[in-house]
Amino acid sequence: MIGFSNFILRNYYNAIGWNEDNLYSSITRSSSSLLDFQVPQSLILQLANAPTPIFFNSYALDALPQLNGSIQYITTSEPLEQIGPSRSIRFKDVVERFQVFPPPKRPLAKDEVWLAGKRIEGRDYLLYSRLHLPSLHLSGLATTRLTPTLQAHLAFLSQPASPAATRPASPNTPPSHSRNILLSLQHDTGRYSGEYTYSAQDGMFGIRGLYNFGWQSADIRNLIYNQSTPSGGVITVVKKETEQDGKRIDEEEMMEGGLKGRFSAGGEVYFSAKQRSFGISSGLRFTTLPQSPNGPPASPPTTLTLLYNPLIGFLSSAYSAQVSPTVALSTRFGVNVYSYESDLAIGGEWWIGRRRGKRDITQQSSASSPFRSKSIGQDGELDGEVPTKAAEERISQFESWREASLRPAEQTVETIQDGPLNVTEIKTRAGTEQTDVPNSDEVEAIDDRDGVLKARLSGNWSIALLYEARIRKCLVSVGIVSDLASRQRPIRSVGVEVQYFS
Repeated sequence: MIGFSNFILRNYYNAIGWNEDNLYSSITRSSSSLLDFQVPQSLILQLANAPTPIFFNSYALDALPQLNGSIQYITTSEPLEQIGPSRSIRFKDVVERFQVFPPPKRPLAKDEVWLAGKRIEGRDYLLYSRLHLPSLHLSGLATTRLTPTLQAHLAFLSQPASPAATRPASPNTPPSHSRNILLSLQHDTGRYSGEYTYSAQDGMFGIRGLYNFGWQSADIRNLIYNQSTPSGGVITVVKKETEQDGKRIDEEEMMEGGLKGRFSAGGEVYFSAKQRSFGISSGLRFTTLPQSPNGPPASPPTTLTLLYNPLIGFLSSAYSAQVSPTVALSTRFGVNVYSYESDLAIGGEWWIGRRRGKRDITQQSSASSPFRSKSIGQDGELDGEVPTKAAEERISQFESWREASLRPAEQTVETIQDGPLNVTEIKTRAGTEQTDVPNSDEVEAIDDRDGVLKARLSGNWSIALLYEARIRKCLVSVGIVSDLASRQRPIRSVGVEVQYFS
């Protein structure tokens, strides 16, 4: 289960329009969600609360093998209205799962707000702090956007010396504390991204980069057009930046029977001044394109990654795919070209449980209907549908039943479309009924389930099982790690984690 702090951070990136997946450090994110998922090691309880849309706090308790706890506080510049209680939150947003991310966009600048000739919109930021008890271990994170495509991070860690540690050589010398500061700059233009990091503890500098082949920015002039509705109205539509003329802007030509997708290549170089060592690695990723609303059927969601470290000779390849709407599988093979040592890992996830979204939509549609259930007359037959109270009040405004109408009057609705320009969409509702076509988010919400089962088998005969589900108002994770090669200790660990968001 995703921690509450990571959940807030991802929603913050989504609110400011930052590409969370367009980084070299996230190049293996799809396969890691199926092969490197974390299993609870003990009994963990976490309570989270959102008093306001910009302030959040969380309290965690680790009961086994010893009693530990922590307190977290988070504040953001952007209101996160979608953060709600755990009973109604979208379950797929709080678990690590396999998914194919859409093509990255160029981050846009924040909307300008002027007051008395001065800009007052401020700068996007997120502040996070966590205090561990009783060790008084303190950690924190501060992130802000310097420019629309440049973001700065400052992470710190302070851990006091343990009381049982060795006494200092001099009585006047206090016990040493462990401190570390990590500075990071992220530059993202959509086509390519860069990460520049510095760690003060070991004096390590690092540079990472990722380039997306076939990426192309959208032409704003082709994003706006007028479209007539079946009822005779006119709608000013702002096309999504990832669509242009019915196909993806980064869509490449596909041979018959192949996969349609995009390639990304990157690498990293890091150097430690204190240890006088450096490292280098490179990576390649292929990802299929998501389904386009006006395009042909998309390829099955698939991700392939290849990593290579020339210094130690490590080569790793992973293949992940969604074989059905509820099942995703992944395999990873790693080998050292110098020693010929290899490792194989196989994992997958199976979405089980009830379809929560379909049940909620059915309840909403029945609640919004202007009729009640049918009534039984004196002769024992159904008299037909009975108008609800709202319909009776609308009917009572007319002198007779013939002048009454159960349909609402014609109205004009103005909404603002998301896009590079602020364009007003005008819809004219007439007497004819219109059928709403659900978008991709609504279709995915219908199939949203309340549980997922994950399994992983490693080359050393280690098996990990993890079950995550929403049970009433809580998010529960139950996991077990077993070692089939060990007869003395076949069960390594068993853990349970319970989260409650209010």
